Amino acid sequence: MKINIVLCDDESIALRINCTYIEELVKKFRIDANILGFLRGEKLLEFMENNIIDIAFLDIDLKGTNGLTIASKLQRKNPKVITIFISGHREYAFDAFSVEAFGFLAKPVDAERLERVFKKAVIQLNYLSNRAPSVPLIITVDNIKKKINQSCILYIERKNTQSVIHAKTGNFCVYETITSLVGRLDKKFIQINQGMIINMDEIETMRGIQVDMKNGDVFPIGRTYSKDVKKKYLEYPRV
Repeated sequence: MKINIVLCDDESIALRINCTYIEELVKKFRIDANILGFLRGEKLLEFMENNIIDIAFLDIDLKGTNGLTIASKLQRKNPKVITIFISGHREYAFDAFSVEAFGFLAKPVDAERLERVFKKAVIQLNYLSNRAPSVPLIITVDNIKKKINQSCILYIERKNTQSVIHAKTGNFCVYETITSLVGRLDKKFIQINQGMIINMDEIETMRGIQVDMKNGDVFPIGRTYSKDVKKKYLEYPRV
Protein backbone atom coordinates (compact mmCIF):
# COMPACT_ATOMS: atom_id res chain seq x y z
CA MET A 1 0.00 0.00 0.00
CA LYS A 2 1.42 3.34 -1.06
CA ILE A 3 0.99 6.07 1.53
CA ASN A 4 1.00 9.85 1.27
CA ILE A 5 3.38 11.70 3.59
CA VAL A 6 3.18 15.49 3.53
CA LEU A 7 5.27 18.23 5.14
CA CYS A 8 4.20 21.85 5.46
CA ASP A 9 6.58 24.63 6.55
CA ASP A 10 6.81 28.20 5.29
CA GLU A 11 10.59 28.19 5.85
CA SER A 12 11.99 26.76 2.61
CA ILE A 13 15.32 25.62 4.09
CA ALA A 14 13.65 23.79 7.00
CA LEU A 15 11.17 22.19 4.61
CA ARG A 16 13.93 20.97 2.30
CA ILE A 17 15.98 19.53 5.17
CA ASN A 18 13.02 17.74 6.74
CA CYS A 19 11.87 16.35 3.39
CA THR A 20 15.38 14.92 2.93
CA TYR A 21 15.22 13.31 6.39
CA ILE A 22 11.88 11.68 5.57
CA GLU A 23 13.12 10.47 2.18
CA GLU A 24 16.06 8.77 3.90
CA LEU A 25 13.77 7.15 6.48
CA VAL A 26 11.38 5.90 3.81
CA LYS A 27 14.32 4.20 2.08
CA LYS A 28 15.67 2.82 5.35
CA PHE A 29 12.37 1.22 6.36
CA ARG A 30 11.47 0.25 2.76
CA ILE A 31 8.17 2.10 2.75
CA ASP A 32 6.24 2.69 -0.46
CA ALA A 33 5.37 6.37 -0.11
CA ASN A 34 4.78 9.65 -1.87
CA ILE A 35 6.54 12.51 -0.07
CA LEU A 36 5.30 16.02 -0.76
CA GLY A 37 6.43 19.33 0.71
CA PHE A 38 4.28 22.47 0.89
CA LEU A 39 5.36 26.01 1.71
CA ARG A 40 1.76 27.15 2.16
CA GLY A 41 -1.04 25.54 4.10
CA GLU A 42 -3.57 26.52 1.44
CA LYS A 43 -1.72 24.42 -1.15
CA LEU A 44 -1.73 21.44 1.19
CA LEU A 45 -5.49 21.79 1.72
CA GLU A 46 -5.99 21.89 -2.06
CA PHE A 47 -4.03 18.63 -2.36
CA MET A 48 -6.13 17.13 0.43
CA GLU A 49 -9.37 17.67 -1.51
CA ASN A 50 -8.53 14.84 -3.93
CA ASN A 51 -6.05 12.78 -1.92
CA ILE A 52 -5.95 10.92 1.39
CA ILE A 53 -3.06 11.98 3.61
CA ASP A 54 -1.68 9.29 5.92
CA ILE A 55 1.11 11.11 7.80
CA ALA A 56 1.45 14.89 8.08
CA PHE A 57 4.39 16.86 9.48
CA LEU A 58 3.12 20.38 10.12
CA ASP A 59 4.64 23.61 11.35
CA ILE A 60 2.16 25.44 13.59
CA ASP A 61 3.12 29.06 13.02
CA LEU A 62 2.45 29.30 9.28
CA LYS A 63 1.67 32.33 7.18
CA GLY A 64 -2.05 32.27 6.36
CA THR A 65 -3.71 29.05 7.53
CA ASN A 66 -1.98 27.81 10.70
CA GLY A 67 -0.99 24.22 11.39
CA LEU A 68 -3.68 23.60 14.01
CA THR A 69 -6.44 24.51 11.57
CA ILE A 70 -4.88 22.31 8.89
CA ALA A 71 -4.68 19.38 11.35
CA SER A 72 -8.38 19.69 12.20
CA LYS A 73 -9.34 19.69 8.52
CA LEU A 74 -7.10 16.69 7.80
CA GLN A 75 -8.76 14.74 10.61
CA ARG A 76 -12.22 15.46 9.24
CA LYS A 77 -11.10 14.15 5.85
CA ASN A 78 -9.31 11.11 7.28
CA PRO A 79 -9.84 10.32 11.01
CA LYS A 80 -6.86 7.95 10.88
CA VAL A 81 -4.35 10.60 9.77
CA ILE A 82 -1.23 10.78 11.91
CA THR A 83 -0.23 14.38 12.63
CA ILE A 84 3.20 15.34 13.92
CA PHE A 85 3.96 19.00 14.60
CA ILE A 86 7.38 20.56 14.00
CA SER A 87 7.77 23.99 15.56
CA GLY A 88 10.37 26.38 16.90
CA HIS A 89 7.91 27.44 19.59
CA ARG A 90 7.85 24.88 22.41
CA GLU A 91 4.95 26.75 24.04
CA TYR A 92 2.75 25.43 21.22
CA ALA A 93 3.15 21.83 22.40
CA PHE A 94 0.00 21.95 24.55
CA ASP A 95 -2.04 23.35 21.64
CA ALA A 96 -0.69 20.61 19.39
CA PHE A 97 -2.04 17.84 21.58
CA SER A 98 -5.41 19.58 21.85
CA VAL A 99 -5.99 18.48 18.25
CA GLU A 100 -4.83 14.91 19.04
CA ALA A 101 -1.35 15.25 17.55
CA PHE A 102 0.69 12.05 17.45
CA GLY A 103 3.90 13.88 18.27
CA PHE A 104 5.68 17.22 18.64
CA LEU A 105 9.24 17.95 17.51
CA ALA A 106 11.12 21.15 18.29
CA LYS A 107 13.13 22.98 15.64
CA PRO A 108 15.79 22.42 14.57
CA VAL A 109 14.74 18.80 14.21
CA ASP A 110 17.00 16.20 15.79
CA ALA A 111 17.45 13.36 13.28
CA GLU A 112 17.36 10.60 15.91
CA ARG A 113 14.18 11.93 17.53
CA LEU A 114 12.56 12.27 14.12
CA GLU A 115 13.43 8.67 13.29
CA ARG A 116 11.89 7.42 16.56
CA VAL A 117 8.67 9.35 16.00
CA PHE A 118 8.50 8.33 12.34
CA LYS A 119 8.98 4.65 13.19
CA LYS A 120 6.17 4.79 15.77
CA ALA A 121 3.93 6.58 13.26
CA VAL A 122 4.46 3.85 10.66
CA ILE A 123 3.72 1.13 13.24
CA GLN A 124 0.54 2.98 14.21
CA LEU A 125 -0.49 3.37 10.58
CA ASN A 126 0.02 -0.35 9.90
CA TYR A 127 -1.95 -1.23 13.01
CA LEU A 128 -4.91 0.92 11.96
CA SER A 129 -4.81 -0.40 8.39
CA ASN A 130 -4.76 -4.05 9.42
CA ARG A 131 -7.20 -3.85 12.33
CA ALA A 132 -10.33 -5.89 11.72
CA PRO A 133 -13.67 -4.06 11.75
CA SER A 134 -15.32 -4.03 15.15
CA VAL A 135 -18.12 -6.56 15.68
CA PRO A 136 -21.34 -5.00 17.05
CA LEU A 137 -22.21 -5.87 20.66
CA ILE A 138 -25.51 -7.74 20.76
CA ILE A 139 -27.54 -7.17 23.94
CA THR A 140 -31.05 -7.94 25.18
CA VAL A 141 -33.13 -5.01 26.41
CA ASP A 142 -36.74 -5.71 27.49
CA ASN A 143 -36.60 -9.06 25.70
CA ILE A 144 -35.55 -7.36 22.46
CA LYS A 145 -32.21 -8.00 20.77
CA LYS A 146 -30.22 -4.86 19.97
CA LYS A 147 -26.93 -4.21 18.20
CA ILE A 148 -24.59 -1.50 19.50
CA ASN A 149 -21.59 -0.25 17.56
CA GLN A 150 -18.70 -0.78 19.99
CA SER A 151 -17.02 2.48 18.97
CA CYS A 152 -20.10 4.29 20.32
CA ILE A 153 -19.72 2.82 23.82
CA LEU A 154 -18.09 5.19 26.34
CA TYR A 155 -18.13 2.96 29.42
CA ILE A 156 -20.17 0.32 31.22
CA GLU A 157 -20.92 0.39 34.94
CA ARG A 158 -22.59 -2.01 37.33
CA LYS A 159 -25.67 -0.67 39.14
CA ASN A 160 -27.47 -3.01 41.52
CA THR A 161 -28.45 -6.10 39.50
CA GLN A 162 -27.88 -4.53 36.09
CA SER A 163 -25.04 -3.30 33.93
CA VAL A 164 -25.59 0.12 32.35
CA ILE A 165 -24.02 0.65 28.92
CA HIS A 166 -23.32 4.35 28.42
CA ALA A 167 -23.14 5.01 24.68
CA LYS A 168 -23.16 8.04 22.42
CA THR A 169 -26.60 6.91 21.25
CA GLY A 170 -28.06 6.53 24.76
CA ASN A 171 -27.95 4.31 27.84
CA PHE A 172 -28.91 0.64 27.86
CA CYS A 173 -29.58 -1.51 30.95
CA VAL A 174 -28.87 -5.23 30.68
CA TYR A 175 -28.97 -8.18 33.07
CA GLU A 176 -25.42 -9.28 32.26
CA THR A 177 -22.36 -9.19 34.47
CA ILE A 178 -19.33 -6.98 33.92
CA THR A 179 -17.17 -10.10 33.57
CA SER A 180 -19.43 -11.47 30.83
CA LEU A 181 -19.53 -8.18 28.94
CA VAL A 182 -15.78 -7.53 29.00
CA GLY A 183 -15.27 -10.99 27.54
CA ARG A 184 -17.40 -10.07 24.52
CA LEU A 185 -15.90 -6.65 23.84
CA ASP A 186 -12.94 -5.54 21.69
CA LYS A 187 -9.47 -5.23 23.19
CA LYS A 188 -9.89 -1.46 23.42
CA PHE A 189 -12.14 -2.04 26.45
CA ILE A 190 -10.60 -2.59 29.87
CA GLN A 191 -12.06 -3.31 33.28
CA ILE A 192 -10.67 -0.72 35.70
CA ASN A 193 -12.45 -1.83 38.88
CA GLN A 194 -14.96 -4.42 40.04
CA GLY A 195 -17.91 -2.64 38.48
CA MET A 196 -16.56 -0.59 35.56
CA ILE A 197 -15.42 -1.13 31.95
CA ILE A 198 -14.13 1.78 29.86
CA ASN A 199 -13.32 2.38 26.21
CA MET A 200 -9.64 3.35 25.94
CA ASP A 201 -10.40 5.48 22.88
CA GLU A 202 -12.47 7.71 25.20
CA ILE A 203 -9.72 8.30 27.80
CA GLU A 204 -8.40 11.85 28.06
CA THR A 205 -5.69 11.12 30.64
CA MET A 206 -4.77 8.51 33.22
CA ARG A 207 -3.40 10.00 36.45
CA GLY A 208 -2.32 7.91 39.41
CA ILE A 209 -5.32 5.82 40.41
CA GLN A 210 -7.94 7.56 38.33
CA VAL A 211 -9.06 7.86 34.73
CA ASP A 212 -10.24 11.14 33.19
CA MET A 213 -12.63 10.58 30.31
CA LYS A 214 -13.01 12.90 27.32
CA ASN A 215 -16.61 13.66 28.34
CA GLY A 216 -15.43 14.94 31.74
CA ASP A 217 -16.28 11.89 33.87
CA VAL A 218 -13.64 10.67 36.32
CA PHE A 219 -13.42 7.06 37.53
CA PRO A 220 -11.21 5.34 40.12
CA ILE A 221 -8.90 2.47 39.22
CA GLY A 222 -9.18 -0.48 41.58
CA ARG A 223 -6.00 -1.41 43.44
CA THR A 224 -5.96 -4.98 42.13
CA TYR A 225 -6.57 -3.75 38.56
CA SER A 226 -4.06 -0.88 38.55
CA LYS A 227 -0.96 -2.62 37.16
CA ASP A 228 -2.83 -4.40 34.36
CA VAL A 229 -4.84 -1.29 33.41
CA LYS A 230 -1.77 0.94 33.13
CA LYS A 231 0.13 -1.69 31.13
CA LYS A 232 -2.71 -2.11 28.62
CA TYR A 233 -3.24 1.63 28.33
CA LEU A 234 0.45 2.32 27.64
CA GLU A 235 0.58 -0.43 25.01
CA TYR A 236 -2.68 0.58 23.33
CA PRO A 237 -2.16 2.59 20.11
CA ARG A 238 -3.94 5.95 20.21
CA VAL A 239 -6.74 6.19 17.62
